[in-house]
Amino acid sequence: MASVKVFERATRAARVIPEPLGRFTARFAGRLIGWSNMAGARQLRRNLQRIRPLSSQLAQRARGGRAMASYMAYYYEIFRLPHLSGEQIDARVRISGKERLTAYLNSGVAIPAALLHMGNWDLAGAWATRNLAPVHTIAEKLEPPEVANYFLDLRRNMGMTIYHGVKGQGAIHSLEADMARPTFVPLLCDRDLSAQGIEVNLLGRPIRVAVGAALLARRRRVPMFPVFIESERIADRARRRRAGTSAGIHIVVGESIEPNFALDEKTDLARMNQAWMDAVGAYLPGREENWHMLQKVFVEDLDQARLARRHAREEERER
Repeated sequence: MASVKVFERATRAARVIPEPLGRFTARFAGRLIGWSNMAGARQLRRNLQRIRPLSSQLAQRARGGRAMASYMAYYYEIFRLPHLSGEQIDARVRISGKERLTAYLNSGVAIPAALLHMGNWDLAGAWATRNLAPVHTIAEKLEPPEVANYFLDLRRNMGMTIYHGVKGQGAIHSLEADMARPTFVPLLCDRDLSAQGIEVNLLGRPIRVAVGAALLARRRRVPMFPVFIESERIADRARRRRAGTSAGIHIVVGESIEPNFALDEKTDLARMNQAWMDAVGAYLPGREENWHMLQKVFVEDLDQARLARRHAREEERER
């Protein structure tokens, strides 16, 4: 319960501490962590290096510091989010390609989207709930359970429908049922937590990704959309006043990726996710500091013995 109290205090503090001070503190702490030799910081630097290589160790650490500053600002913004008005939420978000989603949502069709752990996806979810359609998604179940429920309640209080991604609890089936109505289903797919993911290539390197968005697209016979979120400074003065800050996000909706029912499911899921990774590879270099990936996702970093056992189980199921 002590860890939950820390989050509760952080949420209360985010209401009373001036936002520039809270954001500066979070970013400063992030820079220190990003320069450090902590395991997460080291893995973050390795992941970013595979997106856009830098020759200098100093430049890699500096980039890691900026990326971790962005990540810590995201956490500050989570605690700040419950205290924002609807007008502030709307003003903090800019979107490109919105019409690609509304063309389907306005016709009564539910749409899945594949996201990276990039930018502030919680602010994007709060905005989408207000301006697109009801948001239904899956969140990793954190430990201890009290912490998981804290973040679950925080997101549900912003109007989102959240299922915990727990094996055997049917979160994907629940989302599929929800998609009988117009809903927006954004899923973080750049990390395979289910052991049911698929191997594709990102900028020439094998990476395992989750198949949820593509699977829902096939089952509901709709396209899936790549969606990218990056932090940006709000340039418009009137919008900054409405937002109460100069810190905003830019949501970019990519071209649709359509299922191909002439292919078997496994082949088509691989094709769709490779098309998504191709879009990621075109978008991410130069913006990689917004990618908050501190875990091992590239195949070369994974436990090879465990990966071999997983491949063996997959082959056994296919027999």
